Amino acid sequence: MKMGTSGRVVGRYIASQGPLSHTVADMWRMVSDCNVHLIVMLTSETEGRRVKCHRYWPQCGHKAMSYDQLSVTCTNEHRASSATIRDLQLTHNTVSYSHIVLFSK
Repeated sequence: MKMGTSGRVVGRYIASQGPLSHTVADMWRMVSDCNVHLIVMLTSETEGRRVKCHRYWPQCGHKAMSYDQLSVTCTNEHRASSATIRDLQLTHNTVSYSHIVLFSK
């Protein structure tokens, strides 16, 4: 890690596997605690009929997903040929404070 000119840490990342259904709340807590603004998902949700990663984001236009005091809302979705880009809003209690971009296969 190194400090940028603004005094913020740059070049920092977290690598993890996709969460299981019972660890999604932990994943969002980590995203919140570490002030993550970009998530890159390198696997698809399924392979054949086998689930590879639990869906940890809500579909756009649907109800927010809630975990303890955190809720996640999808505000926009754009499908490109090689990826889907989703804009997510992370809210703690009732205060929206983090915009997250999710790139997925």
